[in-house]
Amino acid sequence: MKTIIERKKIKVLLRSIFILTISFMIQSCEADKILISDTDLELPPVVLDTSGWQVIDYTSQEDNDGEGAGNGRVFNTIDGDPNTFWHTCWLGCTPIPPHSFIIDMLESKNIDGFNFMQRQSLTRNIEILSIEISNDNVNWTSLGEFTLEKIIEVQDRPLDQSIQARYFKVNVIKVFDGTDNAALAEIAPYSRT
Repeated sequence: MKTIIERKKIKVLLRSIFILTISFMIQSCEADKILISDTDLELPPVVLDTSGWQVIDYTSQEDNDGEGAGNGRVFNTIDGDPNTFWHTCWLGCTPIPPHSFIIDMLESKNIDGFNFMQRQSLTRNIEILSIEISNDNVNWTSLGEFTLEKIIEVQDRPLDQSIQARYFKVNVIKVFDGTDNAALAEIAPYSRT
């Protein structure tokens, strides 16, 4: 009889240990309790939500639907659709470089880089552009020049360090075909935080 009682005590003890172990494992795997000790890990870029963003200035855009309804406008560069694009005016006008446009993100955002997509027909594509940022649309800081390829895929251009800005300005420096026209399908600032 004594042996049966001891066996039951051992079973209860083992069950308790098992339940405590499982409980600890479940708690330690909760997302907010996971400890990452490698500080060199880099989060993947997350494209910023462009809802409500506004085009507040531009030097040129195609307003006459010369490339199909709605195409040619600057806001196409932030609509998330690579099949729409901005194009400098050309139908009944002559574009005069330099070309630029300013986007208001409505509030200061953390930016770690920019993704670019060329116009998908690969015509009037930008080879070199510069980007400036501002928090007041008066004082501007240059982020430097960015060289793009003449390809239809997304082109990631990370910044050397994170920046905070409400506005960004795109300045076209050179297009591949050497004309006064320029086009761009998408520009998407992103953050890693």
